[in-house]
Amino acid sequence: MALQDFASTNITSLSGLTEAIARIARARKREEVVETVRASARGLVGCDGIAIIRRDRDLCHYIEEDAIGPLWKGRKFPVASCISGWAMSNRKTAVVPDVSKDERVPQDLYSGTFVKALIMAPVGADNPGGATGAIGAYWSHPYEATQWEIDTLEALASAAASAFETVDLIGSLSNDLAQARSLLPDYSDDPGDLSKDVERVAGISAVPVILDVVLRMTGMGFAAVARVTKDRWITCLSVDHFGFGLKPGDELPIESTLCNEIRDHREAVVFDDAEVDPLYKDHHTPRIYGLRSYISVPIILSNGQFFGSLCAIDPKPAKVNNPQVLGALRLFAELIGHHLDADERLKVAEQSLERERQVSELREQFIAVLGHDLRNPIAAVDAGTSRLIKEGWTERSPLILKLMKASIGRMGGLVDNVMDLARARLGGGISLDLGEHDVATTLSHVIDELLVAHPERKIDINVNLSTPMRIDRLRIAQMFSNLVSNALTHGVEDGPITVTGALADGLLRLSVSNQGEPIPPDTMEKLFQPFRRGDVRPNMQGLGLGLYIASEIAKAHKGTITVHSDHAETRFTFEMPVSAA
Repeated sequence: MALQDFASTNITSLSGLTEAIARIARARKREEVVETVRASARGLVGCDGIAIIRRDRDLCHYIEEDAIGPLWKGRKFPVASCISGWAMSNRKTAVVPDVSKDERVPQDLYSGTFVKALIMAPVGADNPGGATGAIGAYWSHPYEATQWEIDTLEALASAAASAFETVDLIGSLSNDLAQARSLLPDYSDDPGDLSKDVERVAGISAVPVILDVVLRMTGMGFAAVARVTKDRWITCLSVDHFGFGLKPGDELPIESTLCNEIRDHREAVVFDDAEVDPLYKDHHTPRIYGLRSYISVPIILSNGQFFGSLCAIDPKPAKVNNPQVLGALRLFAELIGHHLDADERLKVAEQSLERERQVSELREQFIAVLGHDLRNPIAAVDAGTSRLIKEGWTERSPLILKLMKASIGRMGGLVDNVMDLARARLGGGISLDLGEHDVATTLSHVIDELLVAHPERKIDINVNLSTPMRIDRLRIAQMFSNLVSNALTHGVEDGPITVTGALADGLLRLSVSNQGEPIPPDTMEKLFQPFRRGDVRPNMQGLGLGLYIASEIAKAHKGTITVHSDHAETRFTFEMPVSAA
């Protein structure tokens, strides 16, 4: 619609549309949105009936209506055979001057109604998942709708879509609003990257409509939403009909703008003609930019922070300093502020959801780690108990009991390690209880324990470590047990496990190797991630936590675990700087 056409539009209709959009934006329940559309749409469009439709999977559900005769309230129709379904599926407004001549209209449904012409505007046409509803306007005689009537219905549909998104978001955050407000960034003085704020405004589908309506309402040639801080003025989105030249991301010197003053007093600035206005006829801003008419209102977020401004300018005089125009722009600025709040709360909600996901994952890992790491000592106790029952008391019984006692002690220690795993997953790392210990003795105890559980396997040991070292004995035992258990599980059954240990060049180096198929390169990259055991040998049972836990224990000792795998052997090597420990 041209500006001169718009000028003839009744200002009362425009004011009514503005007020309806503002009420829709303020709605906090879906029922309030629907009721506002139902109560206002028919009068604003000037039609004989209105219907509000919600998409219910493959059905169009006519949930509300206001008409001179009954329509289809409460009924559902297939999307494929309904004009509202066509508008939702194609994401564009259907304009039908004569329903009897349009093949998209199911004639049998309309034959019993007063409807002879219609407009059907989709709700949420820009949603990634498709339109979620539609608003239909109907006439009782063949009728060619004006562009104003089409624009009005589309504006209501756009406002309803945004309001539904806001209502859903607020509902999902109802128990976390206080925290969300406390986490909102301080827009007023943020010196960081403001491009994200530009992107936030660009992501609000209602803003281009708002800017277009502002220009039509005022007859001016340029309108924009600006991000304003104490030292920067940045264009977020603009509509430019006279070539002012500002595009999203472009900046003006903050000192040259009136928004610098608006940021301080947070009141609107408006004048019809700078050349005769007593306050602004000598102001530098109109002179710098060649402005005659100007209007700008602040955008304030719900927590009181100043974001920027909604403004319009023109090199010619314009009638903008009146309550109707000022009231409309204030309502538009409030709507933009609501959208910005919703966007930030969504980010807070996503962060909270990610934290909850991590906590949930840790709960699962608490159970998984216990099940995984208790398996070896339980197997040792079970094997020792079975042997004592079978053989009775023999000369080997004291040794078996000693090993069983050590295994039980390790089981108690592993319960404490569950909390260490939690800290590792949350970034705090595994804590250590360091002391001077004999590494060779610690390794020997672990191997004896594993041989009790796997008496048929062979473990060759070549450990040359006679000097006590500063380590966490239980953690090193756990790490070493996981490495050897991994070799026992994935190595060939008739091949030996080779364990070597030595101290050289200030490094403690322990290696565990086995024979078998080499680890594929793509699996190698994921070996030390939790729950990855199945990637190595799909037929093997296990939760894939052993190597992850081992790597975290190595990291806590300032060390590393590396792996080499070929057709000759697969070898895991732990290296730790003795001084660092």
